[in-house]
Amino acid sequence: MTIGILIGIYAAPWVGRHGIDLSEGSKAASPLNGLMESAPDAAIRPSDETAKDELFRLSNWDISMHGTGSTVAVKRCISIGKDSIACELLAHLGWVDGEKLVEAVFEGKPGTWRMVAARER
Repeated sequence: MTIGILIGIYAAPWVGRHGIDLSEGSKAASPLNGLMESAPDAAIRPSDETAKDELFRLSNWDISMHGTGSTVAVKRCISIGKDSIACELLAHLGWVDGEKLVEAVFEGKPGTWRMVAARER
């Protein structure tokens, strides 16, 4: 069952991009269609700079000391509620070797995103 769920999670975006219509014929596919339709595009998700600022704020890191050598890139996001999105971030922190994959939840609206939770993946 777990394997089926994982395959569904990873296959849903691919199916949506390739134009396969799951809405006709299978009632079980309808929740996936809603998620794909509500997935935010680059215009309404947090900018890389906002994600960096919010990650530093939420983690209580000193951005004036470590921010210059650090970057955060928003890779992809999905809507999880009316004013909430979950995003995958790729963080390169100046004091850590390599890049870290971070999952984060933002609340708000375009231009006012506020990170409310984050964890390293």
